[in-house]
Amino acid sequence: MKNKPQKIRIALYSVLVGVTLTAIKTVVGLLTGSLGILSEALHSLLDLAAAVITFFSVRLSEKPPDEEHPYGHGKIENLSALAEALLLLGTCAWIVTEAVDRLSGKPVHLEVTVWAYAVMVVSLILDAFITRALARGAKKFNSQALEADALHYSSDILSSAVVLIGLAGASLGYKSMDSIAALGVAVLVAVASIRLSKRAIGELLDRAPSGLSGKITAAVEAMPEVRQVERIRVRQSGAVTYIDLTVSARRLLSLRKSDALADRIEMQARSVTPESEVMVHFHPSSENETLVETVNVAAENFADIHEVHNIRSYRDRKTGKVFVSLHVKLDVDLSLDQAHATVDLLEEALRKEIPDLEDVQVHIETLERMDSGTREELKPEQLGRLREKVLSDARIGEIHDVFLHRKPSGNLISCHITTDRNLPLAEAHQVSSGVENRIKALFRNVAEVVVHAEPADPPPGGPIGTAS
Repeated sequence: MKNKPQKIRIALYSVLVGVTLTAIKTVVGLLTGSLGILSEALHSLLDLAAAVITFFSVRLSEKPPDEEHPYGHGKIENLSALAEALLLLGTCAWIVTEAVDRLSGKPVHLEVTVWAYAVMVVSLILDAFITRALARGAKKFNSQALEADALHYSSDILSSAVVLIGLAGASLGYKSMDSIAALGVAVLVAVASIRLSKRAIGELLDRAPSGLSGKITAAVEAMPEVRQVERIRVRQSGAVTYIDLTVSARRLLSLRKSDALADRIEMQARSVTPESEVMVHFHPSSENETLVETVNVAAENFADIHEVHNIRSYRDRKTGKVFVSLHVKLDVDLSLDQAHATVDLLEEALRKEIPDLEDVQVHIETLERMDSGTREELKPEQLGRLREKVLSDARIGEIHDVFLHRKPSGNLISCHITTDRNLPLAEAHQVSSGVENRIKALFRNVAEVVVHAEPADPPPGGPIGTAS
C-alpha cells in the first residue's frame, strides 16, 4: 500500500506534461501553419486524454477485491490501455487524411520560425523525461496502464524527430516535407497503437504472459516432493498474476503435509513472479510408489480397516509373480463374515493396484480399545532375574525403567535398554527382539513386551565397544 501514492504521482506527472505539450504545440502550430506541429499538437491532446484515463484507471485498479470483483480491479488498467490505443488510431486517421489533402494541392500557409524548432526541442526533452518515469513505474508496479502511457510518450519522441526533419525540409523550400513528416508520425503512432491494443486485448482475454508458465513449471518441478506439474493456468489482472497449479504428489500425503507442501509451492512460484496469487490443487500419483505405500493406499478406501501393518512381500524367481502378506485391524464389533467380506474387497483392490500379484494372505486382528489397568514395579527378585537374562547379550549396556502393566487383555512389560550408538538399525532391532523373547520365556503370564532401545552415552575414555 505504501507504493500506491508513488504510482498515482507518476500518473499525475504524465497529465501535467500532456497539458504543457498540448498547449505549446497548439499555439506554435497555429502561428506557423505547420501540419506536422498541428498533428503533434493533436497527438499530445490525445496523449493528455490517455494520461487522464491512466490517472483514474490507476487509482481505481488499486481498490482491493470485493464480493463482486473477487480478482480485484486490475482489468481496469487493460481497459484503459485499449481506450488509449483506439484514441491513437483515431489520431492517425485524421493526420493521414489532412496530409493526403495537402500533398494533393490543398493551399496552406506554412511559416517555419525559430519557435517551431523550439517547441519541438522542448517536446523531445519533456517526452524523454516522462517516458523514463513512466517506464520505470510500469516495471516497478507491473502496471499496463503506466506502460501504455510510456508507449504514448515514447512514440512522441520519434514523431517529434520526424517533424523536425519536416520543418527543416520546409525551410529549405520543400514544403511537402511537412506533410510527409506528418504521414511518418501517423505510421509510428499506428504501429504503437496496434501493438498496445493487442496486449490489452490479450490480457482482457486472460492470455498467459509469454514464457511465464514454463518458468513457474520448471521452478515447481525442481522441488523433490513434487512429481509433476500436470496443469498450469496463468492470468494477469493489473499488477497481480493469478496462478492455478495442478500438481501430482504421493497418494499417502496427509492433509497436514499437503497443506505445508502447498505453502512451499506457493513460495516457489512467487520466486518467479513475486506479485502473484497462487492456488495449488494436488492430484494423487502412484509414480515411484513402494509396495508398502500401495497396500496402505488400497486400505485407506475401507472405513472398517483401521490399521495395516507387518506388510511382507517377495517375488518368485521363476514366475516373476508377487506374494504379499499383511495384518489388518478391524472393528471388534464386526462378525467374522463381515470382516472376511472386507478383506476380500481389499484383496481385490490390491490385485488391481499390483498387476503381477499372485497371492495375498491377510491376517485379521481386532482394533484394541484402551484398557484400564495398573502399572507397578517388578519385585526385586523378579527384576534381578530379568536383568541377568537381558544382560547376557554383551551388546546391551544397561536396562532401566522396567514396569509391569496389568490389564484385562493381557499383562505387558515395558523397559528401556542401552546399546552401542553405532549399531546398525537392523541389528539393534534384533537385540530388542531377543530381549522380548527372553522376558516372555521368563514370565509366562506376560502377553506382550515393549522394548525401547536407545544409544548409550559414551564413557569418559571414549565410546563403548562394539560387539563382535
